[in-house]
Order: sequence, then C-alpha cells, then structure tokens
Amino acid sequence: MQSQKSNNPDLLAPLLADKFITTSDNGKVTGKSEVITSYQLTRWTSAENTNVKVVGYGDTAIAIGTYKGKGSKNGKPFKAHEQWTDTWIKMPGGQWQCVASQVSPITK
Repeated sequence: MQSQKSNNPDLLAPLLADKFITTSDNGKVTGKSEVITSYQLTRWTSAENTNVKVVGYGDTAIAIGTYKGKGSKNGKPFKAHEQWTDTWIKMPGGQWQCVASQVSPITK
C-alpha cells in the first residue's frame, strides 16, 4: 500500500518473491517483473485496503481484503474496486514475501 500511496515501485519489489505470480481482474497471469513495470507506469491519487484478514498456517499466511484506488496508467485514468487474495511465505532468511496474488473486480 505504501508503494502505491508514495508512487514508489521500489518499495514493492522486496515484498514479492522472485517466482511471484498474479492473476489480474481480467484473468491475465503475470510475474514479478511485469508487476514492477506496471507500477512504474502507474500514478495513484488514492489507494486503500479495507476488510483485511490474515490467517496463518505455520510459515504460510493467506491475506484477503478489499481494495479501492484511483489514478492513471500510461496517462489514462482508472478506478479500481477489487477483492484480493494474497499468499505469503516466510522465506528461509526469515523475510515474508508474497508468492501469489489474485484480484476480482467488485461491480456494485
């Protein structure tokens, strides 16, 4: 969230595992480098997570929540309202990293 609020993709990179995968709200599957590139092309004017819940299973955690954001990507304005699910793993060095993410649009 801090990466979006400050428009600084460098804050996001260490949180994503090297083999990170995500499924976007349109069904496209991408990896870490594509996500970082997308963040570099995006300027957020607002970003907020709500209804965040985290359930731990040893060295794995599942986080869910609702996201609302506005901004522009490649100069085109956007608004997003999504439900998201992230899977986090505690890596051998002790750092938590996101290994998978999925978002679905909320249309109401």
